Amino acid sequence: MGPPVCLEMIRLVIAGIIVYVVYRLSKSLFAPSEKILKGRSGGTSRIKGEELVKDPCCGTYVPINSAHKATLNGKTLYFCSRECLEKYMKENN
Repeated sequence: MGPPVCLEMIRLVIAGIIVYVVYRLSKSLFAPSEKILKGRSGGTSRIKGEELVKDPCCGTYVPINSAHKATLNGKTLYFCSRECLEKYMKENN
């Protein structure tokens, strides 16, 4: 006579758990790195190679491609908005 039905159900549940764990491990090993980083940056993902610069007026980090730029004493400064740029220029001229 074979094993009781209860024992077969336990084996089936354990096998299902093992398959699930192996699936999750393999998925995390082969996931692209951009996908992993996406959730850690507050829901926004950065484009690969996009550099962030710090606004010297308010301290906000801004993508260099969309920052407002000004040159002061031969140094290029980057700002998050036109208002921060103008405020900084008024305070430092």
